[in-house]
Amino acid sequence: MKVEKLRLKIRGIFAGVYVLFCGFWMTAFYKYDIKEPLADIEDDIFWWSLEGSYQDFGYATSTAIQVSSMFFEKPEDYSAAEVEKIEETIDYIPQPVSDTVPENLIVIMNESLSDMRVIGDFQTNEEFFPFLTSLEENTVKGNLYVQVFGGGTSNTEYEVLTGNSMAFLPYVISAFQAYCEPEEYGLAATLKDQGYTAVAMHPNLSGNWNRKTVYQYMGFDEFISSGGFLDAEHMRNYVTDMGDYQKLIERYEEKEEGEKLFIFNVTMQNHGGYEYAADDFQEEIWVTDDLAGYEQADRYLSLMKKSDEAFEYLVSYFEAVEEPTMIVMFGDHQGAVETEFYEGLYGKPMNELSAEEADLQYVTPLVIWTNYEMESGRIEQISANYLGSLILEMANLELTPYNRLLLETRQEIPAFGKNGYYLAD
Repeated sequence: MKVEKLRLKIRGIFAGVYVLFCGFWMTAFYKYDIKEPLADIEDDIFWWSLEGSYQDFGYATSTAIQVSSMFFEKPEDYSAAEVEKIEETIDYIPQPVSDTVPENLIVIMNESLSDMRVIGDFQTNEEFFPFLTSLEENTVKGNLYVQVFGGGTSNTEYEVLTGNSMAFLPYVISAFQAYCEPEEYGLAATLKDQGYTAVAMHPNLSGNWNRKTVYQYMGFDEFISSGGFLDAEHMRNYVTDMGDYQKLIERYEEKEEGEKLFIFNVTMQNHGGYEYAADDFQEEIWVTDDLAGYEQADRYLSLMKKSDEAFEYLVSYFEAVEEPTMIVMFGDHQGAVETEFYEGLYGKPMNELSAEEADLQYVTPLVIWTNYEMESGRIEQISANYLGSLILEMANLELTPYNRLLLETRQEIPAFGKNGYYLAD
């Protein structure tokens, strides 16, 4: 009798697993003809929206494509000895813009910060970047080319911190989740080797994009996440740039005498969700010309104004600080506002854009400011994988062989865009 009951239980378990298995595969492929090879799915269509890909192609298909993209073959003749040979050929000579070495190096990746006027001009009721526009003395500005649009923040972060370009890696949701391993060498480790305390800051959950683990792999000494911002100013359920920078200043004021400080700060204020109005957010900017009437674009531009005001506050504070300080701020990607607004900027449908036109959606502002004398200038094109090396060079710090290789490459290829690379001419 007991044996029979056991058999019935086992059959029931197998039946349940079978039903779940069939249901999973039916659901997984319900919108996709599984007879068509996965390779025949156009990458541009699939990756335009990861959320849409699951909806259009099913869970299993989408996951299979993502998993397959995580593996790639070792290059032919690759070895440590070959790398050493390459190192011997590097003859790049650093070109610092000042004789000063900053005691405080603050690098801010500002969530969704962008100026969509790189695509096409439009008019607003007032300037939304008045302070950034006015900055000239001891300031270098530029156009930063990134590999993500509307999301995928951590991939820009990965490029800046490691120097590795996502343009050459198989597509995954996040390099932080797929490629980073213990002793992940990059900007944090390089600066620690030169005596800096490395602090990461992000006013949200430490587990987002696997940051808590990755920052440990990279050698950061501290990671101040959401728990350190509980009393900071919030807006739209996110810590504002102003609240973020106030906490940054608090951390600076806590440092020991003579301590050199590197802060890598990822903001949250401008995160997506522009389709919703918020009671605690006063919208001050709106488009006034033929592109008027797009609510998401207006909210987004109003957020840009708030970021500008907060950055003015941060710069004003460090203007009064005696210790040499360099502040670098850049956007991780453009904001995903109405497609029709972007088409209005381009003057044509998105599917009719040339590769170079489409790349303009992957351009964000870059500003480098110091409270000491520095040669001012403008960088028309630089991709995110070069930025960490450029920061070291401008700060008159020691460059690793990889940094020098990247900067040497940049002389011939100043930017890797989303759809191609740009030559020096």
